[in-house]
Amino acid sequence: MEQDEYAVGLDLGGTKILAGLVHKSGQMINSTVLPTSSQDGERAVIDRVLAAIEGVLGTANADRQKVRGVGVASAGVIDSKAAEVIFAGNLGWEHVPIGKLIEDKFALPAQLINDANAAAVAEWMWGAGRGAQNMIYVTVSTGVGAGIISDGQLVQGKDGSAGEFGHISIDWNGPLCSCGNRGCLELYASGTALEHLVKHQLEQEQREWTGGSLAAGAFPTAKEIGEAALAGDRYSVEIIERAGYCLGIGTTSLIHLFNPEVVVFGGGVMNASDILLREVKRSVRERSIQSMARQVRIERQQVGIQAGAIGAAGLLFAAKQSAGKLPAY
Repeated sequence: MEQDEYAVGLDLGGTKILAGLVHKSGQMINSTVLPTSSQDGERAVIDRVLAAIEGVLGTANADRQKVRGVGVASAGVIDSKAAEVIFAGNLGWEHVPIGKLIEDKFALPAQLINDANAAAVAEWMWGAGRGAQNMIYVTVSTGVGAGIISDGQLVQGKDGSAGEFGHISIDWNGPLCSCGNRGCLELYASGTALEHLVKHQLEQEQREWTGGSLAAGAFPTAKEIGEAALAGDRYSVEIIERAGYCLGIGTTSLIHLFNPEVVVFGGGVMNASDILLREVKRSVRERSIQSMARQVRIERQQVGIQAGAIGAAGLLFAAKQSAGKLPAY
């Protein structure tokens, strides 16, 4: 029997730090969650990252010699080769060499990856994209991003910033985006976009939200809009359908550019995936080159909310996977 191997996976988010010991099968054996509390400053967050890893290693039912290293998934602009967070607005970080800090503390190799790419790796190795050599993972949450695997290789671009799917324009004359472009997909299909659209329409039309009870003066969150749509609220259904169709417009471009076997959707807005993905598929059918569209599967993520941490750990195992062609870090 092949020897068990493990890696620590850590998902460094703006709200929480999730760390877990991940078996080479993709299963998270144990985990710990700490608040990020970025308002406490850079050093405090770094200390929590190190404490989360320490906690996982301290409770691990595994020989330390079998732990291959630590993989860290982080939002923002990162340098994977240097294992450095170049800029992460949600953390207030600039040029933080988190990989070196981890290596110095634990004497284990550390690898850093963008969080959308980490989730893509998890789905490619153990989830809805398993067995595919050409897969795209799309996350639809506060923003919209993508992790792209082409011919078994993770596409990262010059400095690891590839995959900004939310900032492709689907309306060249649309509203100005914070990135400087106009008509970005993220302005039409992200959780933030859903919330802004509903708030604007309710205020403009001077009417009440029909999707459920809210606190006085409050407007629904993207999660509440999705829940209301699933419960049959017609207004919410129309909002989710519109977002899904816009996602399909963007996905059509991805299909034409990368010719994937599967496109996997994840993220917080997927709580309304039955409606959202129905419209994505309809849009793709209507707009794509048919020979390409027919061979693409559009799926919901399987790994779940731990995908970032599990995918970051997966980098440590990728070189040993029989079909693995992910690049060395």
